Amino acid sequence: MRGSAFFPKPYIVGRRLSFGRLLGLGLFWLFVCLLFTGFGYQPWWLFLSLYIVGLIVVVPVGINSYWVIQPATIELHTYAASTLTKFRQIVFNCPRCQLIHYTDLQRVTISYRCRKRLSPFDFNPDYFQLILKTNAQTYQLECALKASDYLPQFVSYLQRQGVTVDDPQQVVELLVSGKSLYQHFHTET
Repeated sequence: MRGSAFFPKPYIVGRRLSFGRLLGLGLFWLFVCLLFTGFGYQPWWLFLSLYIVGLIVVVPVGINSYWVIQPATIELHTYAASTLTKFRQIVFNCPRCQLIHYTDLQRVTISYRCRKRLSPFDFNPDYFQLILKTNAQTYQLECALKASDYLPQFVSYLQRQGVTVDDPQQVVELLVSGKSLYQHFHTET
């Protein structure tokens, strides 16, 4: 049941770094490099330099930050914005980890904003975030694609912890009723 007391914790929102994902990105870039260098027609050093430089650029693009819902806290696992720093964090598997205790939260706001599509090939998702406000800082957490799997339960859990949750767009109600957020918000505009 959505919003039930049996919300499984820890719950990971986003995708955690895994060896399989790194291997997949490496194999993808290996194929692209082989294609660019003519499958062996170019010198090996050109292939190797293209592969190494490409990995430093491609791997950070394919790995994103994630957050974990714990019984007493929210764990934020974030990567740096700089490509080289992010690559170093990925190689050593050490994203920046922050804990936000539910007792420190003043307010949580659910925000869904339509993204302006610049071309028919723009497949990026709309902006769907939880905005956490504490005394010291404001955090913007990206919601995963399957928000209906966790967001109604998480909102209910936060309210039971005494946290004020603002949902001015009635996103939770739309998720519980099974409606598509994309279709709902894009037909309004």
